[in-house]
This record gives sequence, C-alpha cells and structure tokens, in this order.
Amino acid sequence: MKKVLFFMPDNPLKKNAGNRTRALSMLDYFKSRNFEIDFVSEYYTGQWNASDIQAFEQSGLANKTYVIKKKPSKKNILFYLLFYKLPNFFYQNKAWFFPLNFPELVTLRFKRAFKKILESKDYDYIFINYASWATLVEDNPLAKKPVKIIDTHDFITAQLQRKVNIGSSFKEEIRRISLFDIALAISVEEQYIFSQFCKNKVALAPMMLDKPENRHSTEEKPFDLIYVASDNIHNQKSATWFFNKVYPLLPGNIHICVIGQINKHLSVKAPNIIAVNFAEDLSTYYQKAKVALCPMLTGTGTKIKVVEALSYGLPVVCNTRGIDGLIDKTNNGCLVSDDPVQFKNNILRLLTDDATYQQEAKNAAAAFNLNYEKEQCFKNLDTVFGIV
Repeated sequence: MKKVLFFMPDNPLKKNAGNRTRALSMLDYFKSRNFEIDFVSEYYTGQWNASDIQAFEQSGLANKTYVIKKKPSKKNILFYLLFYKLPNFFYQNKAWFFPLNFPELVTLRFKRAFKKILESKDYDYIFINYASWATLVEDNPLAKKPVKIIDTHDFITAQLQRKVNIGSSFKEEIRRISLFDIALAISVEEQYIFSQFCKNKVALAPMMLDKPENRHSTEEKPFDLIYVASDNIHNQKSATWFFNKVYPLLPGNIHICVIGQINKHLSVKAPNIIAVNFAEDLSTYYQKAKVALCPMLTGTGTKIKVVEALSYGLPVVCNTRGIDGLIDKTNNGCLVSDDPVQFKNNILRLLTDDATYQQEAKNAAAAFNLNYEKEQCFKNLDTVFGIV
C-alpha cells in the first residue's frame, strides 16, 4: 500500500470555496487508489475547532489526521516572544534585505512539526497544496526520497500583481514549484506558464467533479438564473458590476437565486432575488435553475462555479474571465461577453430561445463529461503518477 502525506491548510469538509472542493477531490483520488493517507493541516488558517477535527477523523478521508498550530499560545508572553516570534521573524524574513515579494506562510515551528511527522513513517508521496506552503519540503533530507507533488491551485503572482514586484514574485513562485517532482496545474493557461519555466513535470489536473445523478431533472425550474459566489474581492467587484450594469436591463420577472457569502455585498434587494447565504448541498439549487451566471472581471484560475454548472448541463453566461482555465474555449456551454448589454442579451436568448438553450445545454454536458468528470480525471492522474 502506497503512503501519502497530504498537506492542506484549509478544512476540505467546509465546502464553501472551490479550493476546498479541489482538495476533497484529490483526497478522494488517493482513497480510491487504496493509498494510506496521513492528512496535515494548520489550525488557525483552516479555522479548525475540536468538532471539526473530530468530523474529519470520522469522515474516513484519511488514516491519520494532524492539525498543527503554527504558533504557540500567548499565555506566556516571554516564551512566545523569545521562542516563537523572534526566531520566526528571522526565519520568514531570511531574505529581508532582498524581499521575495511572495507569501511565506510556513513558520519555523510548523516546519519542525511537519518534519517530525515525516520522521514517523516512510512516505512514498508528499502532497502539498499551494506554492505559499512549498518550503515545507525545502532543506529537508527526509523529503528527498518520496515523490514530491504540489497542487498549485492558482497563479499567485498574477493574484498579487498590484501589490508586489512582479519579476521577483514570479521568480520565487517558479523556484518553489521547482522544488517538487510533479506540479499540478488546474488550468491550461497555468500549465503553459509553469511548464515554460519549471524544469520538473507540470501536468494538467483540472477540477474533478462527480457527474450528478439527476442531471436532466424534468421538475419545474423556479429559478431562471443561479449565481454562486464566495466572499472575495474578485467576486465583490464582479457582483457589483452585474447588479449595477446588467440587472437593471433585465425584465423584473426573472428570478435569480444568489448563493454564498457574496450576499453580504449585494447592492440590490428585490422580490425576484432569492438570497441563500450557505447551502450544504448545491445540487438541489442547480437542478431548479435554468441558467448559471459567472460575472467575473478579475481573478485567475478555473472558476469552479462554471465547472459545477456544466456538470448539471446548465448553460453559463459569463465574462471573458469566466472561461479562464477551461480546456475548451468554444462550444462549451458558455456564452461570453464583457459588454453589459450583450451580457443581458445572452441571458434573454437562453431564456426565450429553446433551440439555443438545448444546444448550449448539450454543449455544457459534453464539455464536462470529456474534461472534468471525476472518474475520467482519475484515470488521467494514474498516468501522471505512474499508477497501473
């Protein structure tokens, strides 16, 4: 039985963001291939509590669970300053005079704890999520033997381009990804960029989702539009654009279901807008909707909400950023425009022209089946990891 040490700073069972869904699908992959999985996370980053840890341990996703605090308690302030704050300052700022302009989230305390876990077992694989945590394997002799894999999730330099020196940040991001034997890119754009500069193997590992059991539900669809979005700066800008520029152009009888923490930032309240702050299971909502929205103006990486909608055979109306990361850019079930009037026209076209709707729904389902259906993606990962 192969053994993998799997690090993810967030709690994958909190299904309120695409990155957690991504990690959950990777854990499912290793479990389906009969790996022995030891899971490691960071207490504060993942906002863990005792009940969360217990729920994860009982989920069967891992054989052993480690939730480690990257910093000690402040009860003994002298101990905290002398044995954590000061040493960690020099550790995280070792390039203080030559700033990396790239996030370093690993603390000296956490790295030592991670090393102790590596000492406890001979792992075949070390799997790290995010380049910002990549230094967990750096300068660690115990990390030389296992196959080291990083799931990049996103092109971090592009996310930080207005805050950092792009050249320095990109150089450091490539250096960190190159610490690994295999780098997984979630989008074709990121695979292309990383493969141009990294000397290791860069493989495409798109978002992987189960094919819904009731994709073609014939029940009545009370929602004309469904919009799923978490609370981040990109979604905030995009929601503002949609509700200020597009929504006023739509007929007042179009019912929109908005799901997620983005509801806190809606600029419009109206009887035809149904707000759901959190949904444990989105399937019911997708099955009751006709068209999915993805108004995205900024951001990088694949938009998970788009792949989710495609899995249900829902046509998607989006901006150019909405198809970022998709393997197929055309005939994929998405109608794309950055112009508010055309965006509105795309929505009305799908809601009023049945022939167009059926064709785009067919395209959506086909794109999902070919590129993102979980079992198909698992077979592709077998090739990446050399599993026969």
